[in-house]
Amino acid sequence: MRGSGFAAGPVERAVALIGVGCRLPGAISDLDGLWLALEAGLDLIGEVPAERFAPERFVDTLMPRPGKSYTAAGGFLDGIDSFDADFFGIAPREATQMDPQQRLLMEMSVEALDDAGICPEALAGSDTAVFVGISDQSYGALQMLSPRGVNAYTMSGAASSIAANRLSHFFDLRGPSMAVDTACSSSLVALVQAHQTLLAGQSRMALVGGVNVLLSPYHFVGFCQASMLSPSGRCRSFSADADGYVRAEGGGVVLLKRLSDALADGDRIHAVMVDGATGSDGRTPGLALPKAESQEALLRQVYDRCRVDPDDVAYLEAHGTGTPVGDPIECQAIGNALGVRRSCGALPIGSVKSNLGHSEPASGITGVFKGMLVLRHGLVPPTLHATPPTPHVDFAALGLAPAVEAVPIGVSERTVVGVNSFGFGGANAHVVLAAAPLTAEGTEALPVPAAPVKPEQALPGTPGYPVSSEASASRDETVLPMLVSGHSRPALAEALRRTAERLATACPQEFYDLAYTACVRRGRHQHRAVVFAADAAEAAERLTALAEQVPEAMDTVADDDLVSCARDPSAEAGEGVEDLLGGLRPDERLGVLVPVFDPAADI
Repeated sequence: MRGSGFAAGPVERAVALIGVGCRLPGAISDLDGLWLALEAGLDLIGEVPAERFAPERFVDTLMPRPGKSYTAAGGFLDGIDSFDADFFGIAPREATQMDPQQRLLMEMSVEALDDAGICPEALAGSDTAVFVGISDQSYGALQMLSPRGVNAYTMSGAASSIAANRLSHFFDLRGPSMAVDTACSSSLVALVQAHQTLLAGQSRMALVGGVNVLLSPYHFVGFCQASMLSPSGRCRSFSADADGYVRAEGGGVVLLKRLSDALADGDRIHAVMVDGATGSDGRTPGLALPKAESQEALLRQVYDRCRVDPDDVAYLEAHGTGTPVGDPIECQAIGNALGVRRSCGALPIGSVKSNLGHSEPASGITGVFKGMLVLRHGLVPPTLHATPPTPHVDFAALGLAPAVEAVPIGVSERTVVGVNSFGFGGANAHVVLAAAPLTAEGTEALPVPAAPVKPEQALPGTPGYPVSSEASASRDETVLPMLVSGHSRPALAEALRRTAERLATACPQEFYDLAYTACVRRGRHQHRAVVFAADAAEAAERLTALAEQVPEAMDTVADDDLVSCARDPSAEAGEGVEDLLGGLRPDERLGVLVPVFDPAADI
C-alpha cells in the first residue's frame, strides 16, 4: 500500500520525524548549525576542558602507560554546567544532583516539541513513549566519592533509567519509558524500538534521543588500555591512517509520529523513517570484534522488507569510527549488501564522526541528523581525514565511494539514505530515511486565507477590522499576529530577539506559516508578547523594539498578561489581550485565531 505522495517504501511502516533538538560540539544547537559545519568541512575536535579533569594527571601523550590515557582529544560541549532548573520546576538542591545528561535531554526535548510546533501541555496524559540511548554513569560515580554530599536526590539524579523516566514525568507521558544501553548503537536502537512501538499502535507519538557527556578520566584511560582511541586525535574513517576513534559529547532528540498521523495533523516533516532493524553479531573471535556477515544480513533484512532497490540508496552514513579493524569489516558488509548490487555507480559513504568525534551512545542519532540534511540539501558533505584510502578495502570492487569531497545527489520520491550504528559488544542497528512527501515538505507554505474577512466579522487588530483611511492606504496586506513567550522576563526578551532574527531572513511566503505556528501550535509560557504586522520584516522590526521594552513593561503588568505592540504604533506596551483580540483570552484558541488564520489550516 502506498499513498499520500510517499513512494520510498510501504506507507504503513513509515514514521515521520517532526521535531528535532540537539547539542553538538562546536556550539551547534540546531540542524542549520550542523549543516553549516558539515558543508564547510569543519573539524570540531578539541582538547579536554580543564574543568572536566586534570589532563596532566591522567594523560601522557608521549607513550602508552598503565593508568594513563595517551590522548586528551575529543569533541566537547559548552556550558554543560548551565541549567534553568526553574523552567522545569526543579529545586536547586535536586538539580545539582542531576546528571548533566538528564538536564540536556530535558532541554532538547522541549526544543524538539517547540520545533514540531506541539504544545507540551497537549501531550499531558497521552500515551507518548520515551526511548533514550545512554551509557555513561560517571556523574553519579563521581558524586559517590564524596559521601557527605549525597542527598535524597542523588540516586535518581545518577540512574540511567531516570533519563527517560524524567521526561515522562515532566511532560506527564503515559507510554513506554525506558533507557537503552547497547553502547555505541544505543540511540539508533532506541529509534528502532520507538518505530516498532508506533507501528504496533502502543503509542501515537514518541520522543527518542541519545546523549553523552565526558566527565571522567577513567573511561579515557580504559579505552586507551584497550587501544581503541586514536593517538593522533582524529576519526580517520576509511583511511590508511586510521588509528582508532576520538570520544565526543553531544546529544539529540527527535519527535516521531506515524506518517499517516503526521500528514493528517498537518505537521512539518523533516524526514521519514522508512524502516529500521536491530541485530547482533553473535559469536566472533573477540567480544569487541564485529562480524561482516551479521552486518550484511541486517542490511539485507531492512532493505528487502521495505522493498528498496540498491540504486535508490543515494548515501549511506556509516558507523565509520576510524578503527583499522572495524571500518574494513563494515565496508565489506555494505558493499556485499548494497554496493555490488547497484547499476548506477558506486554508493557514496561517509561518517559524521570525522567532524564531531564519536559520541558513543548518541552517535546514532547524530548520524540520523546528517542523513536528514543530506536529503534536505541534495548534497553529501565531505568526510574528513579519509585519505589516503585504506588498502584493506577494495572500494571499487565493493561498489563504494568514500565521500572525500562534496557529492551532489538527486532526491526523488524513491530516494533513501541509510544510517548504520554498531555497539562494541555486537549490538547493531540500521535505519532507512527518506525525504518528506511533497504534500508535507516544510518548504511549502500552508494555505493562506482564501478570501478577506468581512469588517463586521473581524476582531480588533485582525484582517478586515476597520482602520483609518490613512492606514488603509499605507498598507493593504493581511495583518497577522506574531506571538512570542518565555518562562521568565530575560527568556522572553531573548525569544523576541531570536524570533526577530528569524523573521528578518524569512521569505514573504513564510510569514503566514511562521505566524500560524507561533500563535496556534506552540506552547505558551508565563510571559508573553504579541505584535501585529503585515509582513515578516515589519514583525521583526516590532519584535526588536519590543525586546528592549520587556524589562520595564513587565514590571507594570501582571505576569500572565501580554506585552503588546499593536499595529497602531501609538498603542501602549502592556495592553491586555482583551483589548487587542476582542475580549477573548489567549487560551480560547478558536475564538481568537479563526478570524485571523484560515480555519482549513487549523487542523
